[in-house]
Amino acid sequence: MFHIGALAPTLDSGAELLRRVRAGGAARLGTRPHPELTLSWAPLATASTPWQRGDVETVRTQLALSSVRLREAGAHFFVCTDDTAYVPLEAPGAELAIPGLHAAPVVAAEAQRLGFARVGVLGTRWTLGWARYADHLAPMGISAVPLPLWEETTLHSIIFDELVHGRYSLQSRDVVLGILEGLRREGCQAVVLGCQELTSLVTPASSPLPLLDTTTLLADAALAVAVGDAPLPLWRGGLHESGAWTPQSHEHHHAR
Repeated sequence: MFHIGALAPTLDSGAELLRRVRAGGAARLGTRPHPELTLSWAPLATASTPWQRGDVETVRTQLALSSVRLREAGAHFFVCTDDTAYVPLEAPGAELAIPGLHAAPVVAAEAQRLGFARVGVLGTRWTLGWARYADHLAPMGISAVPLPLWEETTLHSIIFDELVHGRYSLQSRDVVLGILEGLRREGCQAVVLGCQELTSLVTPASSPLPLLDTTTLLADAALAVAVGDAPLPLWRGGLHESGAWTPQSHEHHHAR
């Protein structure tokens, strides 16, 4: 059994990953031993200036240090709980200390499994300006629908000015639901929640579209790797080769 490392720029996303891994482990393993998980939280508040100004190099250095801490704690691989972080993680630089699961192929594999042909993506400006979801979805015949610039800007402000600070308003919820409704009218069949904090505003019950929650999907994928149902990842930062992520027991894994 492999030791999971969690690289968490925000504490809420890290805590949610821990909850999801615990619940998934209970469903999969019952009373048998569960995989160990170590969390490295590099508080976003200490990095807000480089994040906001788009200083990819500085943010990548901070994330790389977290990967070293996870290796020193015994982790065999990591999952990153924040989609925004994949932009600096894919930037040029030294290899990360341990390999990591990449969110885009994990989400793309689930979209394909569910038969979606057209999806929207929600997240920060970093995530929405990053073409990796589209790159991973396109080979599967799935198109990613972009947001208009004003919606992208509004969403970015909601996430950075409110959600990462634990502030959730009905007004922001209505804005996000309006964006989802617009994607539904554009023919989207589902939407990727590329920011865990958005799940505090939008639930499956309130959303006009099915939700592909990256935190939940990464927790499932991490468990599959930890118990040997999927191979250890090879990606150590830098550009990730487009392609599907396929657990060896994918159908069984989701039949719960």
